[in-house]
Amino acid sequence: MIVVNAALSQDKIITLLEENNFNYVAKKGIKLIFETEKDENIAKEEAKALIKNSSFGSALYFNVEVTEG
Repeated sequence: MIVVNAALSQDKIITLLEENNFNYVAKKGIKLIFETEKDENIAKEEAKALIKNSSFGSALYFNVEVTEG
C-alpha cells in the first residue's frame, strides 16, 4: 500500500492515480491510501512522478510513502 499525504487537491490526486492503475482504498485526514499490484517502492516513485508532472502538482505540497496494510 502507498499513502499520499496532501491537504489540497485530494479529489484530483485520487482521479489521477485511479486512471493509472492505483486502487483508492480510504481517506484518513490528509492521508489518501492506495493499493497496487506493483512493487510498492516502484509504485511510490511512479505516484510521486505522476502527481508532480500533472497540471496541478507543481504547486502542491505532498509526499508519498509506503505503508503496510
